[in-house]
Formats: sequence, C-alpha cells, structure tokens
Amino acid sequence: MNATPPEHIPPAGPGLPVAPVYPAPLAHRGPAPGVLGNQGLRLLALLLDIVFAFGVLFLVTAGADLVVTFGGTRDNAPFHLTVLVTVALLFLYSPLMTARCGGTPGKLLCGLSVVRLADGGPLSYGAALGRHLAHLGMWLVPVLSLLDPLNCLWDGLRQCLHDKVVGSLVIRRRMRPAPVAAAAPVTRPAGS
Repeated sequence: MNATPPEHIPPAGPGLPVAPVYPAPLAHRGPAPGVLGNQGLRLLALLLDIVFAFGVLFLVTAGADLVVTFGGTRDNAPFHLTVLVTVALLFLYSPLMTARCGGTPGKLLCGLSVVRLADGGPLSYGAALGRHLAHLGMWLVPVLSLLDPLNCLWDGLRQCLHDKVVGSLVIRRRMRPAPVAAAAPVTRPAGS
C-alpha cells in the first residue's frame, strides 16, 4: 500500500516525531460574505413600505371622502372601500410582491431581496404569507415586537425571528464590484 498522505498533514520522517493529525478545514457554509442585507437597509426598506402603504390608504380615503362629500350620498358606503383596500394591502402587498418580485417595493428600491435559506430560491406565496403574518403577529406581542427586529443584530445570518419562522434570508440584490487588489511589483533577479 503506497498511499500518499493528505496535503494538510506533514509526513513523518526518520527521527522526527509523528506529525499530529488535524481535521481538514471546514468548508464555508451559508451565503458568501457581503451578500447578506444589512440592518440599516432593511430598516429603510420597512420605512419606505410603510410610507407607500399609508400613501395608498390616504389616496383611497381621500377619494371616498370626495365621493361622500360631493356625490350626495347619505351613507358611508364608499368608506368600505378603504377597509377593503386595507385588507388587500395586508394580505397581498408584502406576500405577493415578495413571492413574485423577490421583495416589497421598499426592499427592491434598497437593493434587497428575500430568498429561501435552503437553496437561495424565491419564496412561494405561502411562505411569503407566513413570513408576513409572523411579522404582523410578533408586532402584537410587546416582547416579540422588540426581539424580532433585534435578532438580526446578533444572528450570524442576520435573520429576524419572522425570517427564522419560514426559513428565509434577506440578501443584497445589487453588489458593488469587489475592489481590485493592487498587483505585487515584479522583481527581476539580479544579473538578468
């Protein structure tokens, strides 16, 4: 048997102590460094989504108010449209946009995307809806409403609790090109 030793184990020679056996270096698991979305961009994306949702609700409410004021109706039936739009925003805006486009408009504007942790693929509508409902549910519980966003500060994959519920990960869509390392100067041997 003429087996060659692995490269990371130095061979033992005559008169030399037996080289210690070290385990092979672990392969990197998870996304590459610099791919994860940072916390500041996630917060900015959430604020943009809130502004966008309230803007849509304001326009619908103002339109219903104009219909009631100038349309001559005596009941508040046009305001039921506001409730319908609110429910539609609640169940369609974040889950549908996340499943179809990879993120809400706020996340997309910030260059972020929501993917499955297992394989980096897009979330299904069911997973995106579960993520959104977990996020909303955690906002209703005082302690969880604080722990949910704070978890991404100390988690290695920057996952909030609602990300952990469905196994999702927020990554950066647009990456800056890596800086080119300066080439080492070429030196020629003396006398050539």
